[in-house]
Amino acid sequence: MKNINEIRFVATNYFNLQGLKNVAIGIFGILVALWGSALQYPISLQNWIFLGFVVIVPIAIYLAFDLYYKHTFGQVKRSPESKRLEWLVGIISGVLIIGGFWLDVTYKLTFSAIGLIFGLGLLADYIRITWLVKGRYLPYYPIGVVLIILLSLFPVFGLPEWWKMVGLRSEAIGLALFVGVFSIFAGIWGHIYLVRTLSPKAEEK
Repeated sequence: MKNINEIRFVATNYFNLQGLKNVAIGIFGILVALWGSALQYPISLQNWIFLGFVVIVPIAIYLAFDLYYKHTFGQVKRSPESKRLEWLVGIISGVLIIGGFWLDVTYKLTFSAIGLIFGLGLLADYIRITWLVKGRYLPYYPIGVVLIILLSLFPVFGLPEWWKMVGLRSEAIGLALFVGVFSIFAGIWGHIYLVRTLSPKAEEK
């Protein structure tokens, strides 16, 4: 019999644990970063076609994984408290990300405002998912928080224009590439946790 807290944790965070969907989002982030880094002006027809590929393929993968989770594990009806917290975190994060983007393009900062805000937003989401059900954690969340914040502060630590060292055009592209890679890593981790928790074989043990 599974620990009741573990079952409650999975039920409360079922959407977050559908990790293969995050893999699709990560693929999108990586492709956008590569497209943006290789972009030449004026934008050619080939670049527009590739952009269409960048958008359509991850969406198709995301929808396929969504069907997979519905078919394999079914759907979970979230509690009103969970929905309210998710909406609140989402709205606040959206506003702050827009504000961070405005700061980055308006002022010559020695750090990435949008990167810091994204990292803090990930931290807020981590607090949300662990607040609702105590005693269960997803370690990749704090790992991502630390890495994204450090990456955003690289210029402060004496690594200005670090993105050029890896052949990228801008800091925003570098952050997008990192977030894409991290989303794939976190997605695989979350998916494995979900499968192990809900697997009939694991239940028999």
